[in-house]
Amino acid sequence: MGGYGSGRWGGRPTTDDGLTLDLPRLLKQRSLVPGLALAGSLTWTNTRTGAHVGSVGYGSDLGADCGRMHLNYTTSRRDGNKHDFDYWIELETTSQPFGGRRWWFVCPKLGTRATKLYLPPGALTFASRKAYRLGYRSQRETAHDRAISQAFKLRHRLGASGGIGDPIFKPKGMRWATFERELDRICDVEAICDANLVAFARKLGLRV
Repeated sequence: MGGYGSGRWGGRPTTDDGLTLDLPRLLKQRSLVPGLALAGSLTWTNTRTGAHVGSVGYGSDLGADCGRMHLNYTTSRRDGNKHDFDYWIELETTSQPFGGRRWWFVCPKLGTRATKLYLPPGALTFASRKAYRLGYRSQRETAHDRAISQAFKLRHRLGASGGIGDPIFKPKGMRWATFERELDRICDVEAICDANLVAFARKLGLRV
């Protein structure tokens, strides 16, 4: 369920530095379904390494235009002690201009609507980006960082776990035309990574 960042950018946390509850994705994956009461668990993985980084138990009780989501999990506070959390998050809807309804979380801290809630490092409960004053990683990345992030993101889409320049094999069931198109995109981005690395090495006076 979503990704998890490394928190290496310094300063205040970003939206990528913890766990994210993405409401549109939860609805699309049918983890939440209006009119049904569901229960299960949500898991998060590091988008670069594929390592498991967190899990949350949940239950849901959604009606036609409102509902709530129950969360339960264990987390560690700064004092090193583990604490169990068990609470409900309210959901509501607004009407769409061309019919249908759009679902929203109600931020537990601010009471405002949000499509995503976050649990950044050191936080205890999920809340909106504004509640935690989270920045966006893209605001702090250099051009080299952005190229690397995009390269790993594209590789992850093809199920490749290697590093920059490592071979990528066509996923089973994917058309060759689609695979080659995605491979071209990866090659273009990794060429930028290589060029940035060469430029950086030259600044250090290294031969490349």
